[in-house]
Amino acid sequence: MEKWLKSINTLVEDLYNKDFKNTGSTPIEKTIIDLLVANFTLWGYEDEVRRKDVPDSCIADLKRKIDKENQKRNDLIDAIDNLIVKDIVGDDRDRPLRVIDQTLPMNSENPGSLYDRLTILALRAYNLKKEINRKDIDIAHIEKCSKMLEQVQEKSEDLLKCLKELMDDIYSGRKKIKSYKQHKMYNDPALNPALRK
Repeated sequence: MEKWLKSINTLVEDLYNKDFKNTGSTPIEKTIIDLLVANFTLWGYEDEVRRKDVPDSCIADLKRKIDKENQKRNDLIDAIDNLIVKDIVGDDRDRPLRVIDQTLPMNSENPGSLYDRLTILALRAYNLKKEINRKDIDIAHIEKCSKMLEQVQEKSEDLLKCLKELMDDIYSGRKKIKSYKQHKMYNDPALNPALRK
């Protein structure tokens, strides 16, 4: 897992340096990296939408892009959990089908959500490091960002440990995983009354 976090941090650098390619070797890895890209894209949109020097039409356009990318992000979180379920259950071509015991305990948060939070923390760490290395700031800004970075790194390590334990429990049959569709309603005209006006 530590190796995974290091690779995600490298991919974040590649995204910002425009030298990125999805290097995932399995469908799960590729989807996790796609999730990182979605969060990277959202990060940029979220920064831009807070500008005060652009017309409202630009902000409205960015908000629509955020909604679309956020839907993609949530679909990828669901996809990660689905792929993990498929990996555990197997298929009759590779190995006998395994049934997930529905009486097992489960976590309130699935692996997909933990991967999501870890990719966001990797983006936050990268941006805090950029802030620390700016040449136009004072020592108070550096100290503030350094403290924030320390907390982000600690949280990343803690979440990574939680994810590792959860994955070990799921794959060893000590916990079950259920894959849920997140049912985001705001993008669907059938479910959002404001879109039916």
